[in-house]
Amino acid sequence: MAKIINTRSPFFIKVSDSTLDTAKLELYIYEGVYDTSPDAADLKYTIEKSELEGNNIIVFEISELVRDYIETKYDGEYDSYTVWVNPVITATNETGGTITSPTITPSVSGQFIATEGYGYFEEGANPDFDEGLMMSEGTIYRVNDRSVNIPVSAETTNSLAFRLNGDTISSVTISDNDNTNQKIQYIASDSNSEADSYKERVLEAGGTFEYNSLLEAFEESFDIGAVDEVYINYTNDTETKTKILKVKTFDCSKYEPIRVTFVNKYGALQDLYFTRRSNESINITSQDFKASVFDFTSLSYDQTAHQQRTLNLVGKESVTLNTDYIDESCNEHIKQLMLSEQIWMTRLTDEEKIEPLKLKTQSLQMKKRVSDKLIQYTMQFDVAADKINTIR
Repeated sequence: MAKIINTRSPFFIKVSDSTLDTAKLELYIYEGVYDTSPDAADLKYTIEKSELEGNNIIVFEISELVRDYIETKYDGEYDSYTVWVNPVITATNETGGTITSPTITPSVSGQFIATEGYGYFEEGANPDFDEGLMMSEGTIYRVNDRSVNIPVSAETTNSLAFRLNGDTISSVTISDNDNTNQKIQYIASDSNSEADSYKERVLEAGGTFEYNSLLEAFEESFDIGAVDEVYINYTNDTETKTKILKVKTFDCSKYEPIRVTFVNKYGALQDLYFTRRSNESINITSQDFKASVFDFTSLSYDQTAHQQRTLNLVGKESVTLNTDYIDESCNEHIKQLMLSEQIWMTRLTDEEKIEPLKLKTQSLQMKKRVSDKLIQYTMQFDVAADKINTIR
């Protein structure tokens, strides 16, 4: 099982030996199937360092280097964005001889798998998450006729069971083919993470979706993908364990539900639903200048011409979203949304338009049931693109 590198937190490799003088790190980074001997083209960095102050220790920090080769995306599909990392270290003594068995911590005898995750301060250096579920425990929510997508590690997860009213309605066995494109797997409660509504399932099957009042009534009469518990079975240090997620379904609302997808602390895509009222606004910035509208030939000017003119006008849209009343265990999910650098919004309309977001809310008080009774959050986002297309 490969150790995980969470590239938004530092990852240290320590080399030590009583005769240590210098160490060379050759860092191989690549995607695809695991290769016991990566190609020369996969060598991305070569770093040499000298031992300092006579402590016989050299430390390399590699997470920022590795992160340059991971770009997590979301276009409506839940894909795995990970890379293999193979650090090769050569240690030498003062005479230039190779040290055959230096102490290297953590061991680099195998390769690492890297994600855009991070650890908290209290979790210490080189945090490693290998407990199957690639999201924090707590209650998760869904809207009617929408699936829930559970991110899991292919290396440690054995199976998932989706339950409703105490009965198992479906189960999925997880397999791992050692390819980075499936190291993070997204398991849907309706067995289809890419078509999580009635309309999408019709279109995916090659059907034609017609819009009429009878079909709309039919669409709302079924709830495919309904679950209230998810059991995640995984193996940690040869011991089989189980985590349980509680799932709740939001009641129908007069407001358009919005799904916010973000990269969580494990480097996986995670969904949060905002089902209460949303407000949109637009803000513009520009530069002004005074133009000359005088015609010296006729000694006159056009009285309908703009003497005060606008230059470089740019519009930016913002949206304010409100959650429904949620469980206190969701606070960790809200916190990770606040700490995410990549966020997308999906409007759950017929077109399911996806827009990149940038969090505008900079401070949020975490609520507790004992003091706040009902827990509900309001968050502001900027659309992470200019309203006028300025891409050149």
